[in-house]
Amino acid sequence: MRKRLNRFVPLCMFALLLQSTGSYAESCAETLKTVEELYNNTVASCGPDPASDCSGLIIRGTHRADPAKGQQWDVWNPSPTALKLGTFAASYMRADTISYADPGMSTQNGYIINPVDRVRNPETPVHVYCVFPNDAWTDYRDDRGCGNNQNTAQTEAVCQAMVPPITNAKAWVAHFTRFNNDKMQDQLQCGFNMRNPMSSKERVDAFRNFMEARRVINSREFQTQTELRLGNPKTDELPILAFFYSDQRGLNDALANQRDYKAKTGKERNVIKINFPKTPTAKATFSCVAATPEPTPKFCEKYIESSSWSQRPDPVLGPNTWSLQVVPTACGRAIKEDQTDRMFAELYNKHKDDAQWREYSVNGGSLRRQMVCHFQHVYQGQAVRDKPVWNLEPARPYVDQATALKMDCNPY
Repeated sequence: MRKRLNRFVPLCMFALLLQSTGSYAESCAETLKTVEELYNNTVASCGPDPASDCSGLIIRGTHRADPAKGQQWDVWNPSPTALKLGTFAASYMRADTISYADPGMSTQNGYIINPVDRVRNPETPVHVYCVFPNDAWTDYRDDRGCGNNQNTAQTEAVCQAMVPPITNAKAWVAHFTRFNNDKMQDQLQCGFNMRNPMSSKERVDAFRNFMEARRVINSREFQTQTELRLGNPKTDELPILAFFYSDQRGLNDALANQRDYKAKTGKERNVIKINFPKTPTAKATFSCVAATPEPTPKFCEKYIESSSWSQRPDPVLGPNTWSLQVVPTACGRAIKEDQTDRMFAELYNKHKDDAQWREYSVNGGSLRRQMVCHFQHVYQGQAVRDKPVWNLEPARPYVDQATALKMDCNPY
């Protein structure tokens, strides 16, 4: 499946070619154009090969080593766990609603990997071994991270080897939703195998099933990234397209990774900012690092003072409607829209496994929309953000912001 550029080069030109290849530094504008083209390319396949070979973005969130703690590693090389399994984890995003709210891994920076079709000698591509529509805790799985999860009582396998086999997106979603109220749902899912000796058609179908399944669950699982396992690269040979950061907290680490990568490999790679989508139906946007970094914004140490479930009567939803009663902190009430993602993440991490949340989690985007509406709406002359308690109902439908405001943040 490897596609490489191998052209005949006269011997007298070989040294010149090496010199020009090594010295050329791609501009940030050129890198940005490639990133946007990959993200917006929504093909079902790359000719006879899977769509992952030429479309979408394969990304990995990273953490730098802390020498003060005795840590020593390069973010682009396989970790000890990856060396043990023979694969490493990444995620996949694309414009056609294969999206998530942040890079995962509790980080704000990482790198984007060049897909197979863009890798040229002397670099070596990394190949996708298996794909999970949702984060699957693959560090705890056998079979190169693609199989059974040691944390679960039942035995998982790649989807095609399950009993009965799961060979399409509809079957995968049916299997996944069986565990809707199980806190280990993500660990109980299966991943689609994409390894040799599968045929090209089988690999195309596997990745297409992965994409279709993610689209079905994308609204519900928007706070969780997809997960891929890729074959480990050789030391310092990962084909990086660009380093990235997602907010100001990650910029310094992204720039440090860029410097270290050049010092170790001699290769220059640009730093791109990824503005992850704020809702399940929105798209990511991308930009180059500003010449003068933006000032670091002030964040709240805590956005929510308290939050708990209560059943309240609603004229449309019914007499015993579950409502999440949220009391923001003083700092939380004062934030602007650029920090609503962090506030919602705090709420999500606290309640994502609650039965009330999961029962209506297909409308997961609705809770965030209701929360943001509280910051923007004025009701009977009073700013709604100043209400002592905010009531958010997961049963409410997802609507656009204008409709939410028109319906006093209580859409039907």
